[in-house]
Amino acid sequence: DPDRLAREIRAESTMARWREERSPGAAAAAVFAVLGLGAIDILILLPILMGVGAALIGFGVAIIVCFFVGAFMFAGGPFMDPPGGPGVAILGGIGFMAGSASAGAILTIVSIGLMNALVWYGRLHYRLLKPALEA
Repeated sequence: DPDRLAREIRAESTMARWREERSPGAAAAAVFAVLGLGAIDILILLPILMGVGAALIGFGVAIIVCFFVGAFMFAGGPFMDPPGGPGVAILGGIGFMAGSASAGAILTIVSIGLMNALVWYGRLHYRLLKPALEA
């Protein structure tokens, strides 16, 4: 089937691009290519993926907000006469920004791991279906 073969080649090339590039565009292309093969159970996996994706976006927004709160504490805190003096506001702001940066790094690692797991699952599932399709 030429259409099926074209989808398989496209999926393999986008997965290879994801392994080389590791960008959000390459990740999205790999997911859609695997979904295009019909290898992932859309009715079962899609609601889970939507929930996980929404949680990741929520964590990302919270991390960005915490970073800006830390920047505000760092820059404006000493002028507002906080309890403990200006040193506490400066160190608290630096702490918030450092914590947000580390949480963002962890979120990035988790996102890449989930993307790799999704591509692995799709390829494994497709390998299991392939002998049945050829028969």
